[in-house]
This record gives sequence, C-alpha cells and structure tokens, in this order.
Amino acid sequence: MLLVSIIMSVYNSEQWLQKTIDSVIAQTYTNWEFIIVEDGSTDNGKKILEAYQSDARFKLIYREQNVGYVKNLNHAITFCKGAYIARMDADDICLPERFEKQVAFLRANPTISMVGGFIDFIDENDQPKGVWKADRKYATPAAIRKRLPFENCIAHPSIMIRAELLQKFRYNELQTNSEDWDLWLQLSAAGHLIGKVQEPVLLYRQHNKSVTAKSLKESAFRKNKNTYYQYFKVVQQEKKWNRYNCIIWIAAFINRVKLQLSAIKRFFYH
Repeated sequence: MLLVSIIMSVYNSEQWLQKTIDSVIAQTYTNWEFIIVEDGSTDNGKKILEAYQSDARFKLIYREQNVGYVKNLNHAITFCKGAYIARMDADDICLPERFEKQVAFLRANPTISMVGGFIDFIDENDQPKGVWKADRKYATPAAIRKRLPFENCIAHPSIMIRAELLQKFRYNELQTNSEDWDLWLQLSAAGHLIGKVQEPVLLYRQHNKSVTAKSLKESAFRKNKNTYYQYFKVVQQEKKWNRYNCIIWIAAFINRVKLQLSAIKRFFYH
C-alpha cells in the first residue's frame, strides 16, 4: 500500500481544526503521514495539535512567527516521504473514501499527474451551501486542460499529486492568493494531465476568514491580472515559452480587456 503524504498549513483555525484532522484519521485508506505547519497562530490551535504529537503518523512543525500559507506548503513538501502528496486546509473535511478513490485513480491512470475531486460547500456550522459549477463542468483531463488558461476549475484542498512532480515544480511564493492556479498552469504547460474523481471527495468550508473569502473581496479581473503577471515573470525568466503558454497569454490579454471595460463601466455608472 503506497504511502500518501498530506500537507497542511494552520493559522488561527482552532474552530474547525480538530474536525479536519479527525476526517483524515477516519479515512478508509490508512497508509498516510500528515505534515502540519503551525504558522505562529494566536489562538489555541497549537494546543489542539499537541494532542496528536504522540501519533507517529504526524509531523508537526511550529513557526514562532507567521510566514504565510504558501511558504509553509513548500516547506512541508520537503518532509514528504510518500509516493503521492495530498492537500488539506485546516477548515475543510475529507469524505471517508477520498484517499482510497484518489490513489486508485492515479494507479489506474499512469498518464495522469494529479487528481482532484468534486467538492460540496458547507458553512461555518457544517450546513450545505451548494456546489461549485466550474468544478462539475470541467471534470475530464481534456476539459480541465482547455479551461485552465482562463479559469481555475480545481479546488486546491481536493488534490492528490505524484510526489516527484510537486518536489520539482513547487508553489510560486509570490502568488499569495493564486498559488494553486499558478501550479496547475505550470503542470499543464509542461504537458502534464490533471484529472478528477467525478464525485464529492471534500466538504469545502466557506467563511469570512478563509483564504478564498479574502481573495473574493478583490475584483476577479484584477486578481487574475496579478496571477498572470507573476506567472509570466517566471515563464520569461526561465524561457518556458511554448504553445500552451501562448494560450495562457491570450487568456491574460482577454482578462486585461475585461478589466479595462469594467473600469469604464464603473466610471459611467457610479
């Protein structure tokens, strides 16, 4: 049974942290290790984590100061020993068969480099809040590859990736709100295929303190502009221009036009 390494960054998430960890412990796939970086929280998260430190499956890393979510993920990757690396966020809930289904998918599809899965939204009290339309609409490797230059259609905490790839590509630490989309673009531009388990694998919590909620407060077009800018800085520096990156450049141009049109609309209607 192949080892799965799970990586997670924790910052002031005491309200849901135990539920998140317990959902991993309850997995039907049992050969896993959990690398958790505690990012200098000011709540009781550290105390919650200490209850698991006697479990050899847990690797707990404590930061004295907050350094940020993306840096913590890259740091956690260096400790991974598994053949696959899965992501979790400290406020979401894994459905019990998630890892079992994703490992089976990757083993059955050797040409697929990363697998996600459908998510269901829940609120602060675990109540259903619907589904993400793009998540369901773009579900095959071909559809995902075609859509990614224009829109992120993969939920970050739902993914499982072959470890050697994440060790190689890593997250761009300048992408403070779009590190996941940036990584999917890197993988796709390099020719790697991304698939999905086409059923829910994760309950994705929406609340005011989440990374997603904070990023949504910014104009989608402006946020995308910043994502494209940071992505193409690396493409230019590393001379990674190819056909797929040209498609991403076209998507960035279209986004820039939409941003300008939205600015004109605000000028005339406000």
